[in-house]
Amino acid sequence: MPTEPGDITVDPGRRLFQQAPKLLLVRNDNIGDLICSIPSIQLVRDQFPNSEIHLLVNSYNAPVVECLCPKWVNRLIIYRKTKHAGLDFSQLAHLGSFYVGLWKERYDITVLLVGGVSRQALSFAKWSRSHRVISYGSQTDSPSFLEGLHEVEYSWRLVAHLCGISDSPPQQIDYPIRATGNRVAIQITSRKPGNRWDAGRFIELARALHAHTQQRPLLLWSPGNEKTATHPGDDTKALDILKATSSILDPTPTSTLDELSSALQTCRYLVTPDGGAMHLASAMGVRIVSLFGQSEPSRWRPWTPHARVLQSPSRTIQDISTDQVMSAFKDLESQF
Repeated sequence: MPTEPGDITVDPGRRLFQQAPKLLLVRNDNIGDLICSIPSIQLVRDQFPNSEIHLLVNSYNAPVVECLCPKWVNRLIIYRKTKHAGLDFSQLAHLGSFYVGLWKERYDITVLLVGGVSRQALSFAKWSRSHRVISYGSQTDSPSFLEGLHEVEYSWRLVAHLCGISDSPPQQIDYPIRATGNRVAIQITSRKPGNRWDAGRFIELARALHAHTQQRPLLLWSPGNEKTATHPGDDTKALDILKATSSILDPTPTSTLDELSSALQTCRYLVTPDGGAMHLASAMGVRIVSLFGQSEPSRWRPWTPHARVLQSPSRTIQDISTDQVMSAFKDLESQF
């Protein structure tokens, strides 16, 4: 029998509920992935307005979704990755406390908002003791994985399946923090080596943007050493760029996600390689020129109509020229 959104039936012997199941949403991976799940998180709240909704994220990404509380999410469940913290007594104590706490929550429904199969996310579902688990790794009661979709669409399909709707996701992420400034920014950091543009290209771009806009663009980067495996930084590249362009750039290192968000709030335009900063800026309403190397734009492009995506036929980011970037930037200016 068809049901209305939020009208859930459970097996005899378990507690019954109709309009307010307790839900766990899991998105424990990278910044961009988490941001791409925001439309789905908001859809869950729209369909289950009276439910207790918890969102499981990792400690590094949690600041991105703190602004969703309490309007869309009642509580963040924060998991600390061993690769971020190291395996010591403190981490073992955290893991023990985390899993025991998850076990005690006794969720009714768990949705793994992951665009594929994640063994780690599936372990969270197991520990949640949910009656119903929806994910691409589940054997039953889940949609099939389809190739060629955007990450926003992958998480959306899971929640749409839960809610019994066929609507498409919105064209723009409705992120609570909005960009309201008029600055132009260049963001140089990308976690993936194949998405890193050379310092020389960024120097050319800074000069071209300064001449075109008559602004001092912001230079954004993640501080630190580029060889750090967990969170590579770009101090060396930023220094090389600033040595050549210090009179026309405003250096803006962003050590935290809060600092990145604050900088992006002052912006109207951003040129950036594919990465978490690109997705955050897009969600905030910044107009984007994004540079792709080996990543797949059809899956990872900025989820907004206010973007231009560049990728060379060779899928080598160094083959994207400064002239191409400036052409895309000017086209973006003319359209909006």
